[in-house]
Amino acid sequence: MALENWFQVSKLVKHKTSKEEISAIYGVIDRCLNDAGLKGLSSDQKYILSYQAALEAGMALIYCYGYKPIKAGHHYITWQCLKDIFGEKERKTILLFEGASKKRNKLSYDIAGIASQKEADEMYKESHDFVSIIKDEITKLSVL
Repeated sequence: MALENWFQVSKLVKHKTSKEEISAIYGVIDRCLNDAGLKGLSSDQKYILSYQAALEAGMALIYCYGYKPIKAGHHYITWQCLKDIFGEKERKTILLFEGASKKRNKLSYDIAGIASQKEADEMYKESHDFVSIIKDEITKLSVL
């Protein structure tokens, strides 16, 4: 489903972004990744913060295409829209984040201690790499 189709089924709203908005989101992304890299942070929090950085980057890219996910289910909508934007190019990574969304939800609201240090470290690396890809895509769009 193309982004316009997501708009037609009321999962996205039209949104005009700005250089200032994207810059502010980059600040949130950088904070999440910096905090996730702190020594002594629990593996749960490292996982959550790393995931959040990737989600924020994905939403920023969607903003640059002129849309914004509605609040209800915005994690799911973001990953679905990114599948449409990237196609097969980043499918494996997006599927990883889609699964991570469920674990992040459990970590945030239900169960502590379910993210191993290895999982948290992998999420951090994947998020860092994905954020770089997203920032490159935003730069290529030259919409700002």
